[in-house]
Amino acid sequence: MKRRKKRTKGIFKKMAVQHGVSVGEVELEIQAAVDAAWENPDPATQARQRELFPDGKPSIDEFVRVMAEKSRND
Repeated sequence: MKRRKKRTKGIFKKMAVQHGVSVGEVELEIQAAVDAAWENPDPATQARQRELFPDGKPSIDEFVRVMAEKSRND
């Protein structure tokens, strides 16, 4: 688990450098995107959220991990 968080922290740091912002700002933007997606009232979107994250709204680390795995498998 700690290795995964360390990996996502590295990803967030690279994103921050690329966009000229802090890591905290990257984390806030990702969290805002997760929140917006999770609160989307569209039934198809809600079904997809439950499929990808059956235990409820993910942390930003879990979100990035699942999306990365999904992109590798598609």
